[in-house]
Amino acid sequence: MHLDPRGLSTPFCAYAVRRREPRYVYSAAVTLQRFLRFGPSLTRGMSLDISLRGISAVVCGAPCVGETVVIGLPTRDIPVEMLASVRHSSDAKSGFEFYPLSPIARCQIEDWIREMRKHEEKLFPFPYGYLSGIGGGESTLLKRM
Repeated sequence: MHLDPRGLSTPFCAYAVRRREPRYVYSAAVTLQRFLRFGPSLTRGMSLDISLRGISAVVCGAPCVGETVVIGLPTRDIPVEMLASVRHSSDAKSGFEFYPLSPIARCQIEDWIREMRKHEEKLFPFPYGYLSGIGGGESTLLKRM
């Protein structure tokens, strides 16, 4: 609920969120190393989506916003670890923004994204692509609409 300065309820304001990088659904086991007052703590979780700038995941024990963590992702050859900051966190999911990535981590994420794009294009093709050879193609279809 949104409140005005006098404490009265105001209508919900819609806002547009513009992402800097596209996100791709990516579900994999992750580890989250937190640096707590009593020492480092290792938590496990499951990623939800990934981009070159960050990742969202469901983790055991929600981290605090602003906390710095190390996220470990399994790969085919070597595990990749990335330093990240917690941007939002709840019992349902947490969002992490990567600090500048190492060349190895960046390359791995780019490879995953490239692979996910291929699968995404097969599963969700451009809706009018199949009409290009029928009745004059896309432009004819769009003129009819």
